Amino acid sequence: MQWLSHCCFLYYQQYKLNLDNELIIVKTDNNKYLAVVDITKDFVTNEGKFHFKEIESIPSIVKSSTGQEFKIYRPTFKEFILLMKRGPQIIYPKDISQIAMEANISSSSKVLEIGTGSGALTLYLLNFINNGGLIVTLDISKTNQRRAKKTIERYLSAKEMSEDYNLQFINKELSEFNFSEHSDGIDTVITDVPEPWVFFDKNIIDSDVFWVSYLPSITQVIKMKECLELNKFENIEVKEVILRDWYLNKKIARPDNKLISHTGFLLSARFIKFY
Repeated sequence: MQWLSHCCFLYYQQYKLNLDNELIIVKTDNNKYLAVVDITKDFVTNEGKFHFKEIESIPSIVKSSTGQEFKIYRPTFKEFILLMKRGPQIIYPKDISQIAMEANISSSSKVLEIGTGSGALTLYLLNFINNGGLIVTLDISKTNQRRAKKTIERYLSAKEMSEDYNLQFINKELSEFNFSEHSDGIDTVITDVPEPWVFFDKNIIDSDVFWVSYLPSITQVIKMKECLELNKFENIEVKEVILRDWYLNKKIARPDNKLISHTGFLLSARFIKFY
């Protein structure tokens, strides 16, 4: 029995060590925090603190130094995107899901993403596109792409997702990008840059491609729409995704006071090569 107890103790200690570097949500009644477990450190907020080594399992509940309960669990994609450290403004989850729909994303899609940004959209696409597909992501900023790589690696590691995927980073100005060097099999183009029409200054699309541009202002939308029409795209549509939560409490049911309204316009189109 003593031998068994010792084995159980060693297993428990190893389990706790395995929690080190885990990506977690720390939730109170009023706040959510995204954190990485470091069993040598404290987790500190204005609501109290606790030592990471007090986390015995995930999910679990630990109490802070002030008696505050912290609920510990692994983040969803939505929580990760909204709470992660980032540089450029992200595309919000409500828009990301609609982009995937408009772009006809499947497990075998081959996507050119123009504007890596913080990597939120790139990461979302990796949830769908397996190693039979491809993502080529272009950005002028090396800093953005370094941050995006780190974000993607962190999330995939936490989710224990396979790293067997086809993802290529290209650090280049859109005006210098040669689509013909990367166009083999590309069936989708998604842009999140201020002037996506620059793509067509030196490039043409002459094979079947879905196109989606995420644009903050209607003047950008109008200019890009004219550009797509000039380049013989079909089925051009403009959308704006409005999201409103509802408050439910016993007999009360009403729209929440917070409304996530305009974050950007989605301009979608399709180039169809008719024979």
